[in-house]
Amino acid sequence: MRQEARLDPTRGELLALALLQAALSGYTFRRPRRFWPLMTPGLTALGLPAWRRLRRRPEPAAGTWLAAGAALGAAAYGLTWAAASVLERSPAGRRWLSQLARCRGDLAPALAALLVLPAATGEELFWRRAVLGSELADGSQAASEVARASLLYALVQGASGQPLPPAGGLLLGLTTGWVRLRSGSIWPAVAAHIAYSELCLVAPGLPGAGN
Repeated sequence: MRQEARLDPTRGELLALALLQAALSGYTFRRPRRFWPLMTPGLTALGLPAWRRLRRRPEPAAGTWLAAGAALGAAAYGLTWAAASVLERSPAGRRWLSQLARCRGDLAPALAALLVLPAATGEELFWRRAVLGSELADGSQAASEVARASLLYALVQGASGQPLPPAGGLLLGLTTGWVRLRSGSIWPAVAAHIAYSELCLVAPGLPGAGN
């Protein structure tokens, strides 16, 4: 039992990793040329604590749940797209969206789509497997823990200094947290996160973000 417990990071370690993601988000959004070189390996590495656990106790998922996760990610993208279309109407909103465009840069769509895969997977493994899973293992109420983990995730995204990342983070956190609990597996949540990130960062992108 002790050896099994060591596979899970402590709450202090999880908080430290969340703060590191916040610092990474704030730095890369202010220095767009370093967005892909730093965010992709950084977010991928976040998933390592959860990946060790999954290697011991795999969580298979039915195809219907994977499809449902991808559909929820697409729905979350639709809401984010609508929010971006409203922001685009104001000068400040256009500046924020332009900053997102600079983060995307001139990277070829095929390469961007490829880089999203490990980053979105690692981020989801961390937040909905390591963070949320750790809280639920203590017998906490599922709904309250999903809400709390999602709020923390949104606060971390807020380090970007823009309105869309934290709003999208809260929406995505609630969506993937729900599908994680309902399916009993992390992989439908990963499918939702990948679908959301691919649609936002690769194609068709967000209004005014230059995609």
